[in-house]
Amino acid sequence: MRKNIAIIILMVGLIISMYFNFQFKAYKDNQEVDYTVKLNHGTEMGIKESIYNLDNVIKSLEDNSSKETVIHALGNVAVSLKVGEESFIFLDSDFREDQLSSTNLIYNMFRDIFTYISVEITDDILSNEISLEKESRNQLIKDLGVLKQDLEYIDNQFNEDILKEQNPKWIENKWKELIGEIVNRNTDYKLYERIKMKYNL
Repeated sequence: MRKNIAIIILMVGLIISMYFNFQFKAYKDNQEVDYTVKLNHGTEMGIKESIYNLDNVIKSLEDNSSKETVIHALGNVAVSLKVGEESFIFLDSDFREDQLSSTNLIYNMFRDIFTYISVEITDDILSNEISLEKESRNQLIKDLGVLKQDLEYIDNQFNEDILKEQNPKWIENKWKELIGEIVNRNTDYKLYERIKMKYNL
């Protein structure tokens, strides 16, 4: 049963990911598509949608929902993070054309969080390495609450009005600054410990 649920979630995620991947390939072939449109798509799906999906996971844990419900909600988080990653991979060429900037840190951050959600949490729940008893649920609520709060902090700094006034170099530097702030104020969070070491923040 657990394997079937995992397969269904992965298939749904793959289909959605392929859909957005197809959309952005079309964007890439169409030189008239505005850079700002692509940037807003990346932040809308990667950040805002992930915040919404994380909130649903937290609510499912607080409501003592079934394992299947929690896994489904986590699958939605993984999908929005993967779309955010792919969006900024497509944007990398736009960034490199302007002041030799890069989205490398941005899309890798989405990838790291995606791996954390899909492997370290979802897979461990499916294999019962993480139980959904009260103590374990409370720890997940706490950890995912930190992640949601930090994505909200990033979202406040990267809203549409701010982004349309800034160039790629500013965005790259601001992202690095914000991630540095986040990982250094949550030093006991394993995900952030790895990110801090990996990117020398």
